[in-house]
Amino acid sequence: MTDPQATVTVTGRGQACAAADSATVRLSCHAERHTVADAVADANAAVRLVRAAVSQLGVGADRSATAGVQISAVEGRGRVGQDNAIVGYSATHRLALEVGDLQRLGEILAAAVAAAGDSARLDGVMLSLADPGELRGRARDDAWSDAVRSGTQLAERSGRRLGAVVRIAEEPDGPIGRPALQAAKMPVEPGGVEALSLVTVTWELA
Repeated sequence: MTDPQATVTVTGRGQACAAADSATVRLSCHAERHTVADAVADANAAVRLVRAAVSQLGVGADRSATAGVQISAVEGRGRVGQDNAIVGYSATHRLALEVGDLQRLGEILAAAVAAAGDSARLDGVMLSLADPGELRGRARDDAWSDAVRSGTQLAERSGRRLGAVVRIAEEPDGPIGRPALQAAKMPVEPGGVEALSLVTVTWELA
């Protein structure tokens, strides 16, 4: 069994950047009406208009998935000493539009918002990579190199050198992406995305 006094443990941090090649637009269609049925019907009608508009720009039904639906009561202030009264209902239908052609991102975004009209709520745009494996690998290599540098320095300070690796642990992969814009900013100018990696390594000290 390895003597814990004869080991060194360090955490290496690494990152890698690449140009984004895809994006996810998160858009909501919201309606407030006197009845639940009317609110749901109008929110869904706006969603159909959005899907029809973006389908003409290459975002098909398989890339315009429902990301959530919410229905809630709308309350109005009651008289003094009385509870608030329900004056209507709101329905929100959230969409996640996957865009594979960033050259058309601004056009798709504008078309979706125009189609939804006043019911549109833009929740954000996230830039990403369709295949992030290579980028994650570069970030992991960078983290390993950082760990080796730190471990070597600490070993040398103690008059030792790094021996065999005892344990390697990597933090779970997080999402690769970067916000592209705030709600009201258009046109879109796509940028880069980055991957981060944390690798903890324990070495024997030789």
